[in-house]
Amino acid sequence: MSRIDPSGSPAVPLDTTLETGAAPPPSKAKAREASAPTSTARNEVRAYDGPAAHAPKGPASQPAPSSSGQAISAGELTARGGRLGPSNASSSEVPDNVYSDIRSQLTWRFGNLCINESNVKAVHTALGTLQPGAYRVALDRMERDGLLADYVKAQDPATRKAFLEQAESKGMLERRKGTAPAGPLGYPAEPDFFRNDPKLLESMRKAVNEHAMDVGSAYYRAHAEYLGRYVDAVNDAKSLRDIRALGEPRGAQLKDNVLGIGRKDPAGESYAAEWRRAIGQPRSLNLAYQTVNARYRELTDERAGGSILLHGKGSVTSHGVKLSEQVQVDTRGKAGAKTEAGVVLSGGRLEVELSQDSKGTKNVETTLDLGLLKLSVDSEGTRKAELSAGKLASVFVTINKEKAELGGGVLAEVEAGESKLEGEAGYTMKGLTPDRVRESFDKDHRGVFDLPRELEAGKSWDALTDKQRAAYEKEAWTREEWTQTLAREQRKRQ
Repeated sequence: MSRIDPSGSPAVPLDTTLETGAAPPPSKAKAREASAPTSTARNEVRAYDGPAAHAPKGPASQPAPSSSGQAISAGELTARGGRLGPSNASSSEVPDNVYSDIRSQLTWRFGNLCINESNVKAVHTALGTLQPGAYRVALDRMERDGLLADYVKAQDPATRKAFLEQAESKGMLERRKGTAPAGPLGYPAEPDFFRNDPKLLESMRKAVNEHAMDVGSAYYRAHAEYLGRYVDAVNDAKSLRDIRALGEPRGAQLKDNVLGIGRKDPAGESYAAEWRRAIGQPRSLNLAYQTVNARYRELTDERAGGSILLHGKGSVTSHGVKLSEQVQVDTRGKAGAKTEAGVVLSGGRLEVELSQDSKGTKNVETTLDLGLLKLSVDSEGTRKAELSAGKLASVFVTINKEKAELGGGVLAEVEAGESKLEGEAGYTMKGLTPDRVRESFDKDHRGVFDLPRELEAGKSWDALTDKQRAAYEKEAWTREEWTQTLAREQRKRQ
């Protein structure tokens, strides 16, 4: 039977909630409808368990907060190396006035068409006032706004270094420590390098790499200056002992690992390649070793291979007595003079000259005169062929196989009664002697900086033979230096 509403009463929709008055008890069917969920209930049959209980009406529940803890951007999370720090809102909050100042310093405007040194210093000062957390957030924000790239681009080497040191103090960078200067000649200290971490902001990585280029190039320049001082010191050495005291010349080689780039860094090789191109190659040690070798030959009265000696000589012979003066200079700029005195004995085509120079070196030269051609040989093994080019002049060539010397020149002579005047100008080229050639291939050859075999074997100075002591004395070894070196080597072995 259909429900008949009272006259004049409005119909109440079934889904309308009555707020006042006592509602009539619902029918059993409607009670079941009210107790059943409208959207997620399953369509099933169950036993009746009484009317549905109405939960007491309480205060409206508050919506859950959208986030808890510290909010952090993806860029800042990258700058932190993927680590979330403790929740501290104040330490990561960048004051608006600070960032506005930074933005104004790095923004091009009328009257300030470029970022100058004062702008860079102002930004550096502003960043320095921030706490580490806020510092990271500020750099992340600057990177997103394109300001950090402009800031880094405007830096010179000094301000770039100051910026990176500031970032290090804020906990954003790690540094690889270098070395200290060493030796009496100031071998340069290997510089510090900041680690080019792939977790850094891109502009930060570029700044780190630019700094690595600056210090790497400066290190190689300082090494070249050190080698220049080393060469000067070798040339000024008065004995082989002085050269040994300098030690061997030290090289310089920076490898990619100083950059701190990981193997799995996708951009690592491009940064390393750019760095290698910028710093170039270190100065070779060849010149230093050549100088040591040449000075060694000089101090042992030998000439270095490859050198050219120019000389001029004038002599006077009268009544069988000959006096001569010779001036010479080599290609390294070393000049010297030598005076000789002797007697000349002649008979027919054969002539013998006995002489002694100012250093006490004696020499005997025998000459065979064949007219247009004169052949001679002296006690040092120098052979000379002289070809007449007229009555007053001739040309000559010389060769000495033992000394590996080859030379030539011109000669003029004038006779006046019993006296004869001679003038000579020529050159001598020095090659490698057979001994030096053998040394080049001898793996056991000992150089200037190598310890004598007898010393390495623990022999005392007195245990050496007279011949061995004479050879080492020529190399400026003394009893005192030998004994001190022997004691030092024995302490090393203990």
